[in-house]
Amino acid sequence: MRLKKRRIATTFAMIAAFAAVGVGTSARVVNESNLVDSAVKPGRCLLVVDGTKYINGRCDIEMDKGGSFQIYEKGKRGYFAYVNLTDDGAEGWWNEERTANHAHSSLGTLSRNGACWENERAKVCAWR
Repeated sequence: MRLKKRRIATTFAMIAAFAAVGVGTSARVVNESNLVDSAVKPGRCLLVVDGTKYINGRCDIEMDKGGSFQIYEKGKRGYFAYVNLTDDGAEGWWNEERTANHAHSSLGTLSRNGACWENERAKVCAWR
């Protein structure tokens, strides 16, 4: 239930962020139909931002039916990141502060490399 509340709060925060930067709400991240069939499953994850590992190991992974996904630190309120597919690749977001309950910090545009999505600043990986 905690993850569901966090995801809902994060979704609304991202809608506000996209509106603030002028991105239309047609982006997959705010398309509610993509959230309907999602399920949280255990896996292994890696989240690296600016050379620091924030998640490295066991995690929870939530896949949306459109291919976007979220990763969460396992069993605690901690770091999490979203990879939201777009027509040009993906956009990444994360909470940056362990206690924050919304993904307010952009990771930028990400490109796929195997199980990872990355750019010069960040790397988000998920394995199930």
